[in-house]
Amino acid sequence: MKYLLGDAVDRNIALQVVLSLTMVVLVIGVVDFVFLVLSELSDISNSYKLIDVLIYCVSKVPYSLYDLMPYLCLIGVMVGLGNLSDQGELVASKILGKSNLSILLSSIRPILVFLLLGLAASEFWLPGLSQKAEESRLLKQEVINSDQGYWLASSEGFSYFRSTPSKNLIEEITIYSMNSEFQLLEIRKAKKATLVSGDWKLNEVEIENISEGFILEDKEMAWKAGPKESDFNLILSPKYFPLSLLKQQMSNDVSEYRRNLLALEFWRKLSQPFVALSLILLAASFIFGPMRDQKSGQRIIIGIVLAFGVNIIKSLFESISMVSNMTPFVAVIAPIVLILTIGLFLIKRTKVIS
Repeated sequence: MKYLLGDAVDRNIALQVVLSLTMVVLVIGVVDFVFLVLSELSDISNSYKLIDVLIYCVSKVPYSLYDLMPYLCLIGVMVGLGNLSDQGELVASKILGKSNLSILLSSIRPILVFLLLGLAASEFWLPGLSQKAEESRLLKQEVINSDQGYWLASSEGFSYFRSTPSKNLIEEITIYSMNSEFQLLEIRKAKKATLVSGDWKLNEVEIENISEGFILEDKEMAWKAGPKESDFNLILSPKYFPLSLLKQQMSNDVSEYRRNLLALEFWRKLSQPFVALSLILLAASFIFGPMRDQKSGQRIIIGIVLAFGVNIIKSLFESISMVSNMTPFVAVIAPIVLILTIGLFLIKRTKVIS
């Protein structure tokens, strides 16, 4: 247990980092929520009410925080260790025999837990939450048209649906049934379709028979040619996929552009912890180096500027990979290598780790 939690000094350092990280997450989360609400207010209508805006923004914030996870860790460590430095506790820790390296490792322990929780959330919780929030918003804003909805081919013809908040629910479905000569026979419209025990059920169905010219209505009917899970995997945005599904679809997808998009999202999500750790290593040169005497406010500004710069570099590499021969793996790993190189150079030059 001692090797996991460390001694009293290590636990004190870890606690300070946890408190600082919690404060940073709360502040950034609140700021992000406020700006999201302000940006959505202009879209309020009879169908997209204020309560819908608030629900959407609350659902959107977790994914935004996950996306900013490496930068939150960077600022949290800089603030936490900066506060310890201001209070003279880092000096006291060194007097008690702690080196800069052991202090840095103590601060990384809670960060690793935070990063693992983030990876778990990206696998089991965030993809579905993001998909439901985004598509529910578009549906209530009534801005989804035939170009923005989903088209699927099946044995009975073609199906179109406006939104799929989850893989168990489809809303606003239109099914075009055709014969072997591709002549339109029937149009079925349904308010929604739900997946029950592996079978799709259409609700509030209206059937228009083209050849005989009559219309029937039914509350519920089976949809035998409904989409399979593999169909969803072909049409949904990669950001809605957990890591395991991204890995699977990288080799299954037929489109090279789609494969690159899936690979970029996979490596981007998988590299989040490594980006965070490389940024913390870079931050060590500021915390223990020549800038260690700066005040907390200055450290926060440095952390924000550093995070902003790294984010621009990452986005630049990712964009280049989509329009060039650069592989998604190289596009994701290159900024990490660059950060580590700069961090190790500054650490070696200032002799931070001793």
